[in-house]
Amino acid sequence: MPLFKEPRGRPTDGAADGATLLDRDITIVGDIVSDENIRLRGRVEGNVSTSGSVVIEPRASVRGDITAENLIVEGSIEGKAVVARKFELRPTGRMRGDIRAAIVAIAEEAFLQGKVLATEKISTNTRTRRPDRR
Repeated sequence: MPLFKEPRGRPTDGAADGATLLDRDITIVGDIVSDENIRLRGRVEGNVSTSGSVVIEPRASVRGDITAENLIVEGSIEGKAVVARKFELRPTGRMRGDIRAAIVAIAEEAFLQGKVLATEKISTNTRTRRPDRR
C-alpha cells in the first residue's frame, strides 16, 4: 500500500500521528490539499497544503511550496514554507527557500538557503484555499 493511513499504535515521532503516508517508491506530480497530517517518504513535485502537520522523512523531497500547521524537515524542500506554528529543520534536512513561521528551529548540521521570518500565527485552514468544485 503506497498511500495509506498509518495504523494506530505504530511508533512515530508524535508530530504526525495517524498521518496519511506517501511511501518511498511513490512520486506525486501535482498539488496535495488535506485537512489531515501528512508523512512523506517519497517525492512530491507540487505544493503541499494542510491544516495539519507535515513530516518530510530523510530521503523524501518536495519541489514546491508547503503550507502547514507544523513542519518537520528531515529530507529536502525546494520552495517556500508557510507554517502556522512550528518549523523544524533537523540535522539531515535541506531547505532551499524562504520560511515564514511562528517558531523556527534549525539544527546546526542542517542546510538552509533562504530567508527566515518569525511571525505571528498564520492560518492554514485548507477550506479557505480550495477552489470551487461545481
